[in-house]
Amino acid sequence: MAATLSSLAKETGFSVNTVSRVLRGDKNISAKTTQLIKKAAEEMEYIPNYIAGSMRRKETKTIGVISADSSNPFFAEIILGIEETAKKQGYHILLMNTEENPENECAALKILQARQVDGLISMPVYNDEHVMALYEKFPHPYLFAGRKVLGLEKHAILFDDARTTHDLTQRFIKKGHRRILYITGPAMVSNTFDRLYGYVYACIKHNLPINRSYIIKSGGHIKDGYKAVDKALKKGLEFTAVICFNDLVAAGVLRALNEQKIRVPEKIEVAGCDNLDIAKYLTPALSTLEVPKHRLGEKAVLELIEHIKDKDRPYKTIYLKTRMMFRESTLND
Repeated sequence: MAATLSSLAKETGFSVNTVSRVLRGDKNISAKTTQLIKKAAEEMEYIPNYIAGSMRRKETKTIGVISADSSNPFFAEIILGIEETAKKQGYHILLMNTEENPENECAALKILQARQVDGLISMPVYNDEHVMALYEKFPHPYLFAGRKVLGLEKHAILFDDARTTHDLTQRFIKKGHRRILYITGPAMVSNTFDRLYGYVYACIKHNLPINRSYIIKSGGHIKDGYKAVDKALKKGLEFTAVICFNDLVAAGVLRALNEQKIRVPEKIEVAGCDNLDIAKYLTPALSTLEVPKHRLGEKAVLELIEHIKDKDRPYKTIYLKTRMMFRESTLND
């Protein structure tokens, strides 16, 4: 039979109330009593009934987390930041993956609402009407980490994707590049739109014609980068630089160029985004945009807890700083 507060009280000789206070972390109980009760709880393999406790407190001390792509290490670093910070703040996380599928995201939102999470951190799709409707009706505080939802931008903690891609594209243009290949990300992700906008705006600003052949759609994975460059080369496109939606795409690009004996960066410069750990181990080492992934997870938790504590706290879009990491896949100015 599982140990209960009553059996622990009987075993230790203290009241149920005292045992409960110790196990809830009450600092007003003496160290000797606390040590004795915790030792008994460990020996008797006591497991707290969080459901009963949450009903009493009207909170679960749980944060729901909706991640977008379980195969992408970018999200793993964000989730690590979320989990570590949540633990320090006395919260647990309940994690669900959507694989960029709006139907999965709708299901995850319904499940987390049913589980009565105290708040939600999500990496959402951008403009699906069913997803948008569920967020608008979600009864608990929620934030978007690194992405945004159309019409709910104030709930987002973001990197300035448009500006950073604009600055990178502009840098290539100022170095003399006139044919820059751009490989996009998943179709329903806000970063895809924002980063593409930055690329297009920089081209327009410098009077470069927008050639749709030089904008290739991708799903944001290594194989997509490989296929994109392979497709461009087979079509006979001439390009001297490639800007990639993320580092996974860039890894595929580097592989495809290497197979064709095209030297990087001497013949073609390549840049990614996210600064994953693999970036510095690629050959050549990848120049990429550093985004503070762990910090994003940490900031999302701390900001969400403020909204949990104060339901009337106004939401506002928050931007985290980024920086460019120049390595071997681009030439020095």
